[in-house]
Amino acid sequence: MDDALIPEEVLSLKDVPRSQTETISQGMIAPMRPGADMACGVFRPDGSFCETSRTMRSFNRFTGIPECPEHGSVLSGRHLFAGIGRHHFGHFLLECVSRLWPLHHDSGYDGLVIVPKPDINFEAVFQRRFGAFLDVLTGGLPVHFVTNPLQVETLVVPTQGIGHLHWSRGTDEFRHFIRSRIQEQVMPKGSDLLYISRTQLKRKEQMVDQEERIETLMVQAGYEIFHPQKHSLVEQCARYMAASHIVGADGSAFHLVPFAIRPGTTVGIIQRRDRSDMFRSLISQIRAFCDVDLIEIDALAQASDSETRQKDYAAIDFEALQTQLDEAGLI
Repeated sequence: MDDALIPEEVLSLKDVPRSQTETISQGMIAPMRPGADMACGVFRPDGSFCETSRTMRSFNRFTGIPECPEHGSVLSGRHLFAGIGRHHFGHFLLECVSRLWPLHHDSGYDGLVIVPKPDINFEAVFQRRFGAFLDVLTGGLPVHFVTNPLQVETLVVPTQGIGHLHWSRGTDEFRHFIRSRIQEQVMPKGSDLLYISRTQLKRKEQMVDQEERIETLMVQAGYEIFHPQKHSLVEQCARYMAASHIVGADGSAFHLVPFAIRPGTTVGIIQRRDRSDMFRSLISQIRAFCDVDLIEIDALAQASDSETRQKDYAAIDFEALQTQLDEAGLI
């Protein structure tokens, strides 16, 4: 069904869509309007909405359907619709990078188009944090940010190749694209043993209970403490490619890890909160992307007190954690 009219039922919250594209001549892109539904997307010349341009975002919802703009500026050439832009890198990987997979077999593009969230200066965030990584993946294609209605001469709209929760396994096409492109463009560099830390994040809900003690344990076992937010995405990939053992608590860093790690890497992922859906989706993604020795660590304290074990932060039984790490051969 490539380059055909894609039916609305192609989108399902349950399963990542089958890889396919729709090519639209004189497609009109509506920028994201303010509001909780994050409405934006692509319209065909006859005014019909291209359902595939909706993005599956967190909390198992798609971006809303906007009104079709009557007029817009014009962008000539053939461009790839790369989805929406948000400042958080985990969302960027799953909602924007996820549409780049056609570049694996089709290099005939003049640029990418991204629809940014309107309440942030996404272009500045992009240049500072994401631009170099996207250059690695696209060969340096120009990026156009749609903040006003834009009519594109030829617009290719691909399905997402990966997404949140049930979409975390991704498609064969996306997995092959992202891993081969990183392996071709990034050189491994860094320590053999790597612990991905969250101690320098800012909010309590981002933290891991007793992580300072966990860090001490890991340093004694020979691990380097790695704070990914202090490094570019390209540098993070290089570090993950170089490591034979990677351990850390569940979080957005582990969306990037399976893009880059080598087959046979030992990965220990620690459940840090009472969100089994998030934890299982990361496990599913890692297993789907690379053949690794994956060790799941669940040492959350079994407490009925909602202040002790809740959605975004949970107490850890440190002795149980240490025992599981030891029995798994991680320390």
